[in-house]
Amino acid sequence: MSLVLFHQTLLVLLVSILVASTCLSAYLVSRRKILLYAFVGFLFYFFDIAYVFQDEYHMLIGGDPGLYLVIRSLVVVVTGAGSLTALWWALCEKLGVSSRRLRIVPTVVFVVASFAMLMLPEGGMQRFLFYSVRAAYGLWMLAYLVYAYFTTKNEMVRSVVSQRWLFFGALLLLDLAVIAEDWACFIVIDASFIELGPITLSTERNYAEEAAMLVVAFVAFRGASRTLALRFERPPHGGVVRQSENFDDILRQYSYEHSLSDRERQVLVMVLEGKDNQNIASELSLALSTVKVHVHNILQKTKNANRQELIQDVWRLM
Repeated sequence: MSLVLFHQTLLVLLVSILVASTCLSAYLVSRRKILLYAFVGFLFYFFDIAYVFQDEYHMLIGGDPGLYLVIRSLVVVVTGAGSLTALWWALCEKLGVSSRRLRIVPTVVFVVASFAMLMLPEGGMQRFLFYSVRAAYGLWMLAYLVYAYFTTKNEMVRSVVSQRWLFFGALLLLDLAVIAEDWACFIVIDASFIELGPITLSTERNYAEEAAMLVVAFVAFRGASRTLALRFERPPHGGVVRQSENFDDILRQYSYEHSLSDRERQVLVMVLEGKDNQNIASELSLALSTVKVHVHNILQKTKNANRQELIQDVWRLM
């Protein structure tokens, strides 16, 4: 491994573990499942990249290259399934997908397809098809995102896609670059290593894939750090803060999922701000009894016992 690639590998490892730890910290204070999935995804990706050093060690000590390639491929299947499935579940959480079958089937297909590719005769085409399964998983996520955008009636889902089209577009281009890079390395060049002056590139690594993960890492880190910043500025005991840029989107999603009326959503906002029934009645020019009915209906529809549980329930989406 050249000095340049050594430091590049350390950078990817550092980013992976930094984002994973930040997402875990944000999950522990907010209990948002999407952050837990992001933590798991980047933890698996950390090990996916870390095994590069084992490749270097194997080259030094020698050994059966065929046996090592099989073991290395099995590791790639495990780390790939872990990281990609976690990101798929995070996307499902963001889009409100609750179907267990839809969450699990892509992983099963990925594992089965990966093992099927390993059964093919060894060679450049076999390695290309094997690694293309990973890229296909990424394309599946983006394809489902487009499908959800055009078929859903949930405005929250549509806003998630429309507000982040540049991010998803970049991922699409990088995913296609992953396939192109694998084709060039395994089919066109068909070598284990590529010499570019003082730099030696391993064809078992995909640098476009690493770039794609760095893009995802940036978005995940930004979201997790905002959750931590919001919790630091104002804990949920006094109500949910409105400084969050996606506060309105979260309220729309929450109201849609629990079939809250427009008036009930107005009351919900004030409950989250920590206002009592009397203040809510005064601001909305409603009778106190009417406000009590609205609050009761909100608690019934959201299946929360009291205001504190309601606030915590909404906070988990922040």
